[in-house]
Amino acid sequence: MSEKLSSGYRINTLLGKEAVIEKWLGEGGQGDVYAVQYGGERKALKWYKPCGMGKNPQAFYENVKDNVMRGSPSPEFLWPQDVTEWKDGVFGYIMDLRPDGYYEVSDFMLTNVRFTSYKTIIDAALHIVSAYRILHNIGYSYQDLNDGNFFINPKNGKVLICDNDNVAPDGRKTGIIGKPRYMAPEIVMGLRDPYNLSDRFSMSIILFILFCLTHPLEGKRSLVPAMSPELQEKLYGSEALFIMDPEDRSNAPDPKIHRNMRAVWPCLPAYMQEIFLKAFGQDAMKNPNARPAELEWVNALVRFRSEIEQCQCGNEIFTEDGAPCVCECCRRKLSIPFRLRFQEYAIPGTPGSRIYRCQVGSCKLDEVLKPVGLVVSKKDDPSLIGIRNMTDKSWNAETPSGKSKRVMPGEVIPMKAGITFTIHDETIKIESN
Repeated sequence: MSEKLSSGYRINTLLGKEAVIEKWLGEGGQGDVYAVQYGGERKALKWYKPCGMGKNPQAFYENVKDNVMRGSPSPEFLWPQDVTEWKDGVFGYIMDLRPDGYYEVSDFMLTNVRFTSYKTIIDAALHIVSAYRILHNIGYSYQDLNDGNFFINPKNGKVLICDNDNVAPDGRKTGIIGKPRYMAPEIVMGLRDPYNLSDRFSMSIILFILFCLTHPLEGKRSLVPAMSPELQEKLYGSEALFIMDPEDRSNAPDPKIHRNMRAVWPCLPAYMQEIFLKAFGQDAMKNPNARPAELEWVNALVRFRSEIEQCQCGNEIFTEDGAPCVCECCRRKLSIPFRLRFQEYAIPGTPGSRIYRCQVGSCKLDEVLKPVGLVVSKKDDPSLIGIRNMTDKSWNAETPSGKSKRVMPGEVIPMKAGITFTIHDETIKIESN
């Protein structure tokens, strides 16, 4: 453990303020984190170890300073807000403190903390993917994406991304290559430096862990008495193999050690299995351009969220194409009288179901997860349901007989089979089950 800064220690910053140490909060590979008083507010200070600034400390400092001046790309990032002066060959930066109720990915892996619902897991995944989509679209890469970068609220799925000191314009070397077990194969093998496509691979690992509580590359091959550097290079680099690879079962999950993963995987919808197979297939291992883009993840995750229904017993049911099904817990049949048919799939047309902006055509980054339609029921007669226009523009609806009607913002279309309505670029049809 490195020597700690004492309570009351004062440090000047680039923006002309002063950080006063309150107390030590924790330690990571790069440095220590402290609670500080800064400009009349309580903030966090990440203070580097001499070995935590990469091979070129001055270049690392300049990159952090650039990030401070640039500002955060998205609210999900606990972004550097100020950088300190140098002290004895090291420095630090100021960021917001982690709020109460947020936990690290490792807490979920060890089941010390559990999500309140599967929809909440999907919400967390959507927040992560959307944040990195914004980051990559402005030309930056994270470069050190791993399980220690995320604070997640298990009650609402909100995510805060920390350790943003390594974020840099894509292609710029910061001297940081990543954390073992989370680097893309080409980084493990030293074929190139971290970049946006290696971010995608690392992000996919986090998503798999959230859903399956298991590392996607750590099957039977990882069950060894000691992990040598040579074996580690093979397991995560030159011979990396997905734990659920259908062509090669030599790294398949162990019946005892991976029982959680073996229980979850068969329950995932086919399209979720397919996107994980695409993310960790041999093509993606050898050809980074074959990895799923963030928008592919968003579309799959939004569909997944839209298809989940809750049984009266409280169990969440993964429906298929919006069709009625039976709860595997209480064996009660789940009634879904209507479904909403998109071009490629259908979702249940039940109260609370949402149509998201990304489901109805291309859109701006900040609009991807905006609800544009909501299935509602009448307060005095819950059996009467319809779809409320949540946009600021009118929709065109058409009855089976060919009659057209403009649906104004806030108005509700009755849920009746055969009615079609158009939102932006998507025509949706109401079908009966």
